[in-house]
Amino acid sequence: MKNEHILYYADHPVEFVEDIIRATPNSDQQDILNSLVHNPMTSVRSGHGVGKSAVEAWAIIWFMMTRPFPKIPCTAPTQHQLFDILWAEVSKWVRSNPALEKELIWTKSKLYMRGHPQEWFAVARTSTKPDALQGFHAEHVLYIIDEASGVDDSVFEPVLGSLSTAGARLLMCGNPTQLQGFFYDSHNKNRGSYKTFHIDGRKSPQVSQDFVDMIIDMYGEDSDIFRVRVAGEFPLQEDGVFIPLSLCEQSVMTEYSPRKSPNLLHIGADIARFGDDKTCIGYKVDEKVEFYRKRRGQDTMKTADDIVACGEMLVKKYRWTETIPVKIDDGGVGGGVVDRLRQMKRNQPERFWWLDVIPVKFGQRIKHKHYYDSTTYMMAIVKRLLSTYDEEDGTRKPCELILPDDNDLIAQLSTRQYEMTETSKLRIESKKDVKKRGQHSPDEADCVLLLCLPVKTKSKKKALTE
Repeated sequence: MKNEHILYYADHPVEFVEDIIRATPNSDQQDILNSLVHNPMTSVRSGHGVGKSAVEAWAIIWFMMTRPFPKIPCTAPTQHQLFDILWAEVSKWVRSNPALEKELIWTKSKLYMRGHPQEWFAVARTSTKPDALQGFHAEHVLYIIDEASGVDDSVFEPVLGSLSTAGARLLMCGNPTQLQGFFYDSHNKNRGSYKTFHIDGRKSPQVSQDFVDMIIDMYGEDSDIFRVRVAGEFPLQEDGVFIPLSLCEQSVMTEYSPRKSPNLLHIGADIARFGDDKTCIGYKVDEKVEFYRKRRGQDTMKTADDIVACGEMLVKKYRWTETIPVKIDDGGVGGGVVDRLRQMKRNQPERFWWLDVIPVKFGQRIKHKHYYDSTTYMMAIVKRLLSTYDEEDGTRKPCELILPDDNDLIAQLSTRQYEMTETSKLRIESKKDVKKRGQHSPDEADCVLLLCLPVKTKSKKKALTE
């Protein structure tokens, strides 16, 4: 671009996106881009799928092309969010434009001006370390913080010092999942220091009506899932809910660093009974939960085969040499799955040496000082693992349970209600009561409860062979 064009586009980001990047920002995206010209700090809360990643990518490219020797630190809570979504979005717009590709070099963690890799760049760093955004000194700095609700407050501290420079800018975007922290404060008590935007997915041209209708149908417009993931509003602190949505969302946004040799492998299966209930099979590798298979139907033989396939996949992938606890919902048709797995092990003990079948009954009365039944006990374990607050010394601790980003799971965990019994014990509502309230069966959540239930396992080990 010629110098006069650069001078014009420096103050006209929307025209830059339209003329140079050749994209068409919607009205919300235009307002966000223009805010970067006039305001040091811009904060955007929104529902899912409104085009946040696109506007962040455009802002990065615009700032790179219209400022001399800029530095653009970009961060997000997880590698997936940062590299697979935001950084991939930057790559898409650079690669699709020959003029930009001629000037800009994209790598897996850096975008830089050709010939100036150390002085003129954008860089991607996950926010897992407090120093993620430290050490960036330049006349023109643009901080991009994606999914800002999940970023620890300590990461923001060096940003505030840098923003004293006239050419420094901050753009934060995210779903409003947490009721505390830097991002929450930017839309509440510190709102006067920011230009803030709220994008409701119901009004966004980027969000399909089918998605909105699905969330309303499944969870209702008064649910926190709808507020956060569609309406772009912060969750309410609902009375009677045992696990708040903020804990679940915080877990989803926790970075997972897999070990080459995990310390723990568990399998859990919540078995469908009838109607719209789902059979959910999942596994837990150390603190990370994944779903292996979900399906409707009561074919216990097929379910047993799926569980075996999951176990054999884990043994092979992790070269596992110990037994794997396979915890099965033993109520209703789940008993048939338990019987089938035990039969398979009896018939082929050499093949299924790893299989340790553990039947579990939900809602079973237990002798416990605080918890009424087995479901309540398992929910309490999950809540403790999700919490990052150490009650003993009042400090923060790492999240011990990392959940998949699954709408059904998050909704089920964060809407389960509780009550106190006449004997002052905590009691979580049953699956039957959940469905009476018009909610869907908590199949995914019950699978996670099984995965987190501590059990005594058989100590059998198998010699590792090639």
